[in-house]
Amino acid sequence: MVQSLRGITLLLTIFGAIALLATAPAPRSDWRPVVSGRLANGVRYAILPRRGSEPGVALLMRNEGGFIAERRPGERGLAHLIEHLVFHSPTKTAPDDPHHFLRIGLPLTFSAPTAGTTSWRESNYFVSTKTTAPRDLDTLLRLFREVAAELTFRADIVDDQRADVIREMAWRKPGNDTYARYIAAVAPGSPTDVIDAQNSDDVPTAPVATIRALYHRLYQPQKMMVVVVGAVDAVRTRALIAKRFGGWRRSAQANQRPPYPTFDEARIKPITVAALPEGRRSVMMTVVMPSPPVPASRRAQADAAILDMLAIRAVGDRLAQGQAGKAGVWIEQGDQGHRLIILWDDPAHDRWTQAVANLRSTTCDLRVNGFSAVEWDAARRNVLDELTQRAQSMPSVPNVELAKDLSRALADGRVLIPPDELLQRARILLPATNRASGSHWWRSQWTAAREHLRVEAPELATSPDPVMAVRAAADRAADSRCALRR
Repeated sequence: MVQSLRGITLLLTIFGAIALLATAPAPRSDWRPVVSGRLANGVRYAILPRRGSEPGVALLMRNEGGFIAERRPGERGLAHLIEHLVFHSPTKTAPDDPHHFLRIGLPLTFSAPTAGTTSWRESNYFVSTKTTAPRDLDTLLRLFREVAAELTFRADIVDDQRADVIREMAWRKPGNDTYARYIAAVAPGSPTDVIDAQNSDDVPTAPVATIRALYHRLYQPQKMMVVVVGAVDAVRTRALIAKRFGGWRRSAQANQRPPYPTFDEARIKPITVAALPEGRRSVMMTVVMPSPPVPASRRAQADAAILDMLAIRAVGDRLAQGQAGKAGVWIEQGDQGHRLIILWDDPAHDRWTQAVANLRSTTCDLRVNGFSAVEWDAARRNVLDELTQRAQSMPSVPNVELAKDLSRALADGRVLIPPDELLQRARILLPATNRASGSHWWRSQWTAAREHLRVEAPELATSPDPVMAVRAAADRAADSRCALRR
């Protein structure tokens, strides 16, 4: 009886906290409405006016066409090489100045650890200005426009950047190889499997003509996006973008976006292992599925984001109870061409069996029994706390990070929803989202996909049959209704 009363008291306390948060005023966003569209030549743009706490604004130029657009063999790694050349190459406007972009741009911008990235599907270039002066914004937009269409690919400069890319990829090779093996296991045939971990084998020997041809094929108006975030006037900023990018004419070499390959579900094995001597120790339970269609309405997109946050919170709390090392859960939505739900536990030496047991018992129990009322309510409360904190700290988020988020949202056909709007929606949605609806959501996600267990542990090298050893550890920890596929 005493235990029952304590349970009722706990639930009343949780519901009271949720009710209190539901009536608290939401912090006001420092965002103004996003202004987005296309110029007549196909260049996309997005402008997010905001107050923020920075003295200047962020500019981002995104080119659609990363590693997946390379014709292989022959062009492997050349999209990455072009990314380097953008900052270290003469242009038609300044044919004798390999430091043209940096010489003019650096006095107007803050230095950053990186100002360019290339992934399987795009290259991004971004800077943060020191002021909001329209003349400075116009100068940087001019520089972006020049490197987007006027690189000269002088042979000596190309050779210098080949060496830089080769050094960078050598440094990244161990991590890239580990990630490639994981993706090959959970999503064979997907973009990040097909590109072979940012394979740059053609960078040392590709003729300049081949590099230039890829540049002109990919860097086209209809493949380009310009994003500006900060204390700017949207109408005036759009006029500056049109001034610099509006006269860019499409080349006869313009082509459609290459089809993105999707993972081959039939090739996903239930268990894979890695036992590299210097490898990491990690156990991952993953389900992979095609990226779902983007919800049509802004509200539905907000609801989907909130439900993902709830699942991460609830499952993460469950995992923490039996972890063998540092553990957690992550949902990767679309960045790699598919949706992954990843539960992970990074165990200490010789504790991989405990990590397997933790992940298998957690995923099995959630499929069979779902969430408890207490843990689901705790997750609701924690999500509200997190969204409140994010809304309050929004002014301190760097403009360039918002520019990256906005470019990804625009490329995926989503809206970028400010944290205060998510918080307001969560206060309406969460009281109506009970443990039963949460459990149903989890089962529908888990059963709609293919399950994969991966164990990475150097000590598995001494096992005569490491896959069977992992299977035995998994089967001991789970209900027979959750047995891994054979």
